[in-house]
Amino acid sequence: MLTVLYVFSYLDRFILTMLVPSVKASLKLSDFEMGIILGPAFAIVFAIAGVPLGWAADRYSRRWVILIGALIFGIATGVSGLATSFAALFLMRIFVGIGEASLTPAAMSLIADKMPRARLTTAISVFSMGPKIGSSAAYAIGGLALIAAGAIERSFPAMNLSEPWRLTLGVAAFPSILFAFLVFTFSEPRRAKRAVEASESGAVAFMVAKRGLMIPLTLGFCCIIICGQSLIAWVPTFIDRQFHWSPAIYGPTLGAISLAGAATLVPKGMIIDWLFKRGVRDAPIRFYTWLLMGTLPLAMVVFLLRNGTLFLLFYSIVAVVTIPLIAYFTTAVQMVTPKNLRGRVTALTSIPLALFGSLGPLIVGALTDFVFRDEARLGWSLTAVMSTMIPAALICMRYCLPALREAVDANEDNN
Repeated sequence: MLTVLYVFSYLDRFILTMLVPSVKASLKLSDFEMGIILGPAFAIVFAIAGVPLGWAADRYSRRWVILIGALIFGIATGVSGLATSFAALFLMRIFVGIGEASLTPAAMSLIADKMPRARLTTAISVFSMGPKIGSSAAYAIGGLALIAAGAIERSFPAMNLSEPWRLTLGVAAFPSILFAFLVFTFSEPRRAKRAVEASESGAVAFMVAKRGLMIPLTLGFCCIIICGQSLIAWVPTFIDRQFHWSPAIYGPTLGAISLAGAATLVPKGMIIDWLFKRGVRDAPIRFYTWLLMGTLPLAMVVFLLRNGTLFLLFYSIVAVVTIPLIAYFTTAVQMVTPKNLRGRVTALTSIPLALFGSLGPLIVGALTDFVFRDEARLGWSLTAVMSTMIPAALICMRYCLPALREAVDANEDNN
């Protein structure tokens, strides 16, 4: 049920990426302004709201926290279709961020409470399929809905339909509102009294005490999330500009790539659990660095390719590795965090990830507008981001491995 809600949260978050050309034309926005909408407008408030919502998840019913958040991001997505200016769309993206900030801290706390340590990565991997399936739906539904809405408008002009992108946002909002009530289909485990009495300072103190692990671990994933968010935000527009394919063609194709990424998450989680059982205490991060090492050469050339088929082949590998990254990070965090602090620590560690992730779309838009000064060179901007951020991520992640092993062993009694 949590995975289903995660799917719809990502559908609402990323449906806008399929609508960039239409929204830009309708609201007369630049790439840089669109980068702000796709990145900081959502991510800054997502990061800030995560702290009080993580506190709420540690003290109150996690099901109610998720329900209220899902209703907020669903309604905000639908209302986004009414925006007539940059400011109005910016405001609605803020509310989408507030709503979605409720889900991860509460969901991770629930999963960690219900699952034994030896199966935690697999469980989190199932939950982490949500973003991939959600982004897949955003690509596929976004492309097909644009075509369908346009066809209806041409066939029945008397209906006086609004612009297709506006209708698409309205359609995307409906499932989130409807399925929010799925939270009442599962039980919530009873928490110990000490979990309710834990203070905010306890979470901060824990992270400060573990700074030798938390700083490089978080920085590494901040670097890689810049890559992932850049891909999600700008690849549809890159394909439109580079290969001149219609949304009906590249939308389902990108959706299929996202589904392939989702399909790999559970097997990869099972591999990590298998490694952990055999004494690899830093398995979540060590395994992910292996994947990044193999992907780096492809990431450095994929956006310079001029053959569409070859591009899709290379991109599918890069996307499967760089976009679904949260499972590795959150598994490591849950493995070293005491039970009574999980909601808040998850929220606190999500702040830098959200903020850095928001820089990805913004940096790409800024490079295209102010450095390369040519919309046709969007691929150069994406290449610059991928070629610098993945090596930086690898350095940070490999550096934190000894501290991760030590922290996992120290936290055995808390789990």
